[in-house]
Amino acid sequence: MMRYIHAGFYPWLLNSKIEIGKRFYAVSKMSWNSLGVFQPVFIHTFGIGSQIIIGDDVGISGCTITALEKITIGNRVLVGSGVLITDNDGHSVNPIDRHISNDIAVKPIVIGDDVFIGARAIILKGVTIGNGAVIGAGAVVTKDVPAYGIVAGNPAKAVGDSRRAVLEHRAEKLS
Repeated sequence: MMRYIHAGFYPWLLNSKIEIGKRFYAVSKMSWNSLGVFQPVFIHTFGIGSQIIIGDDVGISGCTITALEKITIGNRVLVGSGVLITDNDGHSVNPIDRHISNDIAVKPIVIGDDVFIGARAIILKGVTIGNGAVIGAGAVVTKDVPAYGIVAGNPAKAVGDSRRAVLEHRAEKLS
């Protein structure tokens, strides 16, 4: 179920939290990423009681993560340069409401363990990404991705299975 939240911009009054697990690394320097980083890492909560929970052994490069409600990122997740992860629309979709209201559609995001999110991908509100999934560079993810799914494109569509890709890679190395 989608919620609508009135967005206020007073973080000291919001009782929001950001939890970051062990061995987290964030790359904000261009020289530390082979694809380059065009922005620093930005992790921000905007809603009353909003949460961003990041697991252990997570690495991100120059990405933006913003929550009005909740974003959960599992363990051993890699997030490429320029990725945007947001659990809200940022403004009303209704053109009249954009000017008179801050009511914004919000739905939590869950990213499982061992997920790889390619550079410049966008993960939108309400999405659940299953364990072991791969999100292709530049993909716009608007729907759930199953465990071990590989998705690419705008909108993101299934293009493979990461378990099969591993087996094919191992077979190539043996031949």
